[in-house]
Amino acid sequence: MNTVSILKFCLWVACAFHLVIGLGLNLLPSFPQVMAGYYGAEVEFTPQFLYILKPLGAFMIAVGIMAAAAARDPLNNAMIVYALVALFTMRALQRFVFQDTIVSELSIEASRNIVNAIVFLALAMIFAVLFKTAQNNAAT
Repeated sequence: MNTVSILKFCLWVACAFHLVIGLGLNLLPSFPQVMAGYYGAEVEFTPQFLYILKPLGAFMIAVGIMAAAAARDPLNNAMIVYALVALFTMRALQRFVFQDTIVSELSIEASRNIVNAIVFLALAMIFAVLFKTAQNNAAT
């Protein structure tokens, strides 16, 4: 399996993840509670909060569609790959910068939050390294 194939696989996984979450947030009424349980978060599911999750879900769907476009032809969709790297990096940094709020307001354990941040950073690095390696291999 070559680097482009691995990158495509990773992009398809990112696509599926974002589409499932986005569609779940918009179509399944109990999905937010399931996801909160998965993340270990304790939140109050007010009607306002549940509505705010719907536009978030729409963005997740859009990210999934963009990841699918990149997965079909990653080397000709560099901006999408770079946008995913930026997204994962920002999500990691948010977890570090807002750790106190995440712990106090969402009741997510600090250790779990740090693990999640590291996972996002790892994803960003994996996408960046795979993409750069695929570019270099294509140039030779």
